[in-house]
Amino acid sequence: MLSMTFSGVTAYPVTPLHPGGALDLDSLECTVARLAHSGVSGIVVLGTSGLFAYLDAQERADVVRTAVRAASGSGVPVGVGISAITTREVLQLAYSAENNGADGLVLSPVSYIPLVSQEIADQVETVASAVSLPLCLYNNPSTTGFTYPVELAAELSWLDNVVAFKDTAASGRLFHSRQLLFAQQSEPGTVHGASRDQLIVDEHPDAAWHSGMAALLAPEFVAFHEAVTQGTTEDAAAWSRALRPLMQLMGHERPLSVLYALAEVCGVRTSAPRRPLLPIPSHSRDALATAVARLRETAPSTTSR
Repeated sequence: MLSMTFSGVTAYPVTPLHPGGALDLDSLECTVARLAHSGVSGIVVLGTSGLFAYLDAQERADVVRTAVRAASGSGVPVGVGISAITTREVLQLAYSAENNGADGLVLSPVSYIPLVSQEIADQVETVASAVSLPLCLYNNPSTTGFTYPVELAAELSWLDNVVAFKDTAASGRLFHSRQLLFAQQSEPGTVHGASRDQLIVDEHPDAAWHSGMAALLAPEFVAFHEAVTQGTTEDAAAWSRALRPLMQLMGHERPLSVLYALAEVCGVRTSAPRRPLLPIPSHSRDALATAVARLRETAPSTTSR
């Protein structure tokens, strides 16, 4: 088992599907193997981009086993999203991930009825006491209907195996204020990371990055993150300019459907996500392909290109 801190660039790949919706585990294995040698610091399957909410428990276990096998020997840890409606399901998924060789877990407060802080604390404490894997808490208000108070995440960071907080905000300024508050109240060493690709591209916070796009454009995001963390302002600005047109196109489409379309454009063998989610229009996919080609023509050089 590798030590997973959720620092650097953590990539969240899509879960590839065959036409008709069956898992394409061969495509997933190729995707994870490529990512494991791309320079990212970690890989997390079964995040939002990994279609976790549309897969059953057996399918999720198959994804974990495939990803762990694909990354074996690379030195890159593999984390697993374990979010589910009930704490009982979350625990079952956590046990399954641990037994199938995962290196870390990511948990967001998913519920049909939006949870309150006391209920989230109870769930996190239950999971943290039941497994030994490093646990990353995830603030994802756009899908969960709950905005993690920084104070709650900081309090939970003192649990033994809570090592990171995957956070988001409507602006870079608000994210920075949350980052400062978390640093003041959390256990020292707990990693505060930025989610939401639009936030990363437009504001590029000096923090760990959690990204679905990074699983498809890994060399670009790794180079971009390096420019930001090393304070190379001109390179960081150049990456932001290069990525922004693609991000703007993606912002006009359905979030998960557009990521699957981008995956196809970037060479991942997959069909659209499962219904009721519908694929984006063909003209939008063509626009993505043009934007990706333009990105690769205009972006600063990377070591892989």
